[in-house]
Amino acid sequence: RFGILPRHGRGRDIKWFEVSPCYVFHTLNAYEDGDEVVLLACRTKEFPDSFFMPPSTRTGHDAMIGKGFAPVLYRWRLNLKTGTTREEALDDVTSDFPRINEGLVGSRSRYGYTVNIREPNELLKYDFEQGRSERHDHGKVRIGGEGVFVPRPNAGAEDDGWLVTYVHDEGSGTSELIV
Repeated sequence: RFGILPRHGRGRDIKWFEVSPCYVFHTLNAYEDGDEVVLLACRTKEFPDSFFMPPSTRTGHDAMIGKGFAPVLYRWRLNLKTGTTREEALDDVTSDFPRINEGLVGSRSRYGYTVNIREPNELLKYDFEQGRSERHDHGKVRIGGEGVFVPRPNAGAEDDGWLVTYVHDEGSGTSELIV
């Protein structure tokens, strides 16, 4: 279950919401929408039994992360008046390390970014208004990290800026910062 504590509340003011059993490692954002608190996060059924094993013992990406770790981008709507919860998967792509334009943390955001952890060469951009995603492929044997959004000075739109990440090329053994 999730607990919502009012901003200036005390422990006794927590409202509890029942949700399907799960594990959340990273959240994308949470904000108020009328009577609801909306939570966007990468959800998996349970904590993985193996996680980030040393490279010398791994035999591919699944060994590094563990096949049981399969988070997907998810949305919960927690109604503060009725006490009800609505929850839904927003995609079936296994992804984590979610980010948004940091200037919108705690506010409704149109866009979010994650890393496809089963195909680590992809960054995903979600458009929550249009209900679609775009993919950026880093190329074969290239593993990208978490995408950090950097807004353009005096940006005219939420996604007016750059997404930056480090990418490691396993073929050449080199890494670079990608914009």
